[in-house]
Amino acid sequence: MAHCLDSISSQTYAPKAVIVVDRFSRDGTASEATAQGAKVIEVEANRSIARNIGLENSESDGVLFVDSDMILPPSLIEECEAGLAKYDALIIPEISTGRGFWAECKSLERETYIRNEMIEAARCFRRNALLMLGGYNPRLEAGEDWDLQVRAKNIGLSVGRTVSQIAHDEGEPTLLMMLRKKYFYGKLFGTYLATYPSEGLGQLNPFRRVLAPTLATLPTDPVHGVGILLLRALEFTAAGLGHLSRIITGKAENRKSKQSSPTITSHE
Repeated sequence: MAHCLDSISSQTYAPKAVIVVDRFSRDGTASEATAQGAKVIEVEANRSIARNIGLENSESDGVLFVDSDMILPPSLIEECEAGLAKYDALIIPEISTGRGFWAECKSLERETYIRNEMIEAARCFRRNALLMLGGYNPRLEAGEDWDLQVRAKNIGLSVGRTVSQIAHDEGEPTLLMMLRKKYFYGKLFGTYLATYPSEGLGQLNPFRRVLAPTLATLPTDPVHGVGILLLRALEFTAAGLGHLSRIITGKAENRKSKQSSPTITSHE
């Protein structure tokens, strides 16, 4: 979080306000953000609800949603200000940074998604346009960006893009850490998939998400190309297992609920 806040304070165009919605983290996020002049709201809420809380507490004409592991280039807010004069929303290309082999694979993979309309989604909006959309879907904690993108396009909002890129700081992830993350999101993705089955299946197409980044990297960097293939195949498997476990848990809960329901009898 510290690097994220530092990148915000280093902007060439200072934001009107910085609002940090924190889920009672124990890493000093709240105190650090307060020390840097941010407004901190602590609430037990999923990511979509937290973003909506930030939106509701914002008084700016434009809003930019940033995750705690993101690093902003110095001119991003200035570019967003200019972009929102022309568009209702802006896609900000995202790259990955980090240390170690798997972080390098993730970085090369993410580069292949830039300008891929099925993968990228807006994260900067005119506040009025986002309020008109109803904000983020509070039921979603995975696929919420894609959901908002679909709804924005359906009502004809104009979507532009910035030249500047946001960097995800992956740190020094292990393969196990990355698979656990995908397993967790796999458990949450079912709601989005049920809402947008055709879009979801297209976005999860194995060729697009596994083979395409592998084939794009292999010719110039065979070692990392094979690494991407292995990483994405394992991540897909982990996410699939997470999704399956959610289905099994849901069925078990339904059976338990039916068994515990009272029986009503009537006597004449």
